[in-house]
Amino acid sequence: MAVQLANLIRPTHLPAYCSACYNQNPSKQHLDFDAAAERGFGDRDDGLKISMDDLILCEDCVREAARLIGMRDAGELEHDLETLTRLHRQEKDRADGLERYLTNMEAAFSSRPEPIVAPRHRGRPPGWMKERNEDAGD
Repeated sequence: MAVQLANLIRPTHLPAYCSACYNQNPSKQHLDFDAAAERGFGDRDDGLKISMDDLILCEDCVREAARLIGMRDAGELEHDLETLTRLHRQEKDRADGLERYLTNMEAAFSSRPEPIVAPRHRGRPPGWMKERNEDAGD
């Protein structure tokens, strides 16, 4: 069953006071919920009374309310997606470069005229301690 709003929610195009924080900032968008709040009058700094009969909320209050119920800002999600996409592309490019390097090295090793022989390391031969312990035990 779809949610049907009783009132029309629309942006206000005039500077309005937020019913929650009493902020009037024309640079922020305010939403008119078309609901009678009957909250009386709000006081302005210059002493004028502002009618608070309509429920009008600023974007900050709506965003904070949405955050409290678990909603996330689409801008944050887009930023996260862009960051992860960039990191994925970098790692994919690095992995492709390593794959090319590995292919070139395998081709170089397989095309050598004589096989590669690992030289014996200097120092005592492997297992010398075992032989020494066996000799001491006799």
